[in-house]
Amino acid sequence: MVISARDADGVLAARQALDASSGDARTFGFTGDLTESAQMERMLTSVQEAWGGVDVLVLNLGSGRSKPGLTADAAEWERVLRLNLVAGAEMLRLATPMLAEGSDAAVVMIGSIAGLEALDAPWAYGAAKAGLAHLAKQSARRLAAQGIRVNLVAPGNILFDGGTWDRKLREDRAAVEAMLEREVPQGRLGTVDDIATAVVFLASPLCRFVTGACLVVDGGQTRR
Repeated sequence: MVISARDADGVLAARQALDASSGDARTFGFTGDLTESAQMERMLTSVQEAWGGVDVLVLNLGSGRSKPGLTADAAEWERVLRLNLVAGAEMLRLATPMLAEGSDAAVVMIGSIAGLEALDAPWAYGAAKAGLAHLAKQSARRLAAQGIRVNLVAPGNILFDGGTWDRKLREDRAAVEAMLEREVPQGRLGTVDDIATAVVFLASPLCRFVTGACLVVDGGQTRR
């Protein structure tokens, strides 16, 4: 497994946790900013040298933190689109030759329900994730001939340490609970494991005949 982040300490901690849980110290870590093409190329070169190729690519780069509505100017739109859409498209472009040489190659993109419906999320973020859903569908059609499957997971409200919902719970737990009762049939926030399970499923041989799909993991929130 190869993991990447901008924080070297975070990469090391994640590697150690993964190695300990699997009992097999075969995790490769890369520290760099994967919004930059040069860093993407450096990582892929390192992966090629260490592992010989790529079979599964998970495009998890992104953030929903932005300015609301029309308060976001052109610079903010460009930043959010770069982080949530353009970087993923560029990584897919660069990694495709390696994936085409892999075994049961699969790409899983992490989108958002904000890209599927008009929700209370920053407009630039929703537009970027809608674009990512389009990218997943288009690339699934075009890359199938090279033996590459492409699918997308669209998470709902996910709770993790330091995330948006962690902050909102600390600021106003009652408001969060009211939103969950009103909007989410299961009445809870999702977990990182909820998303990880969906990603593993789509990347696995269980989904050999699944490509171009959008798997919504949101506790029933969306109405589409």
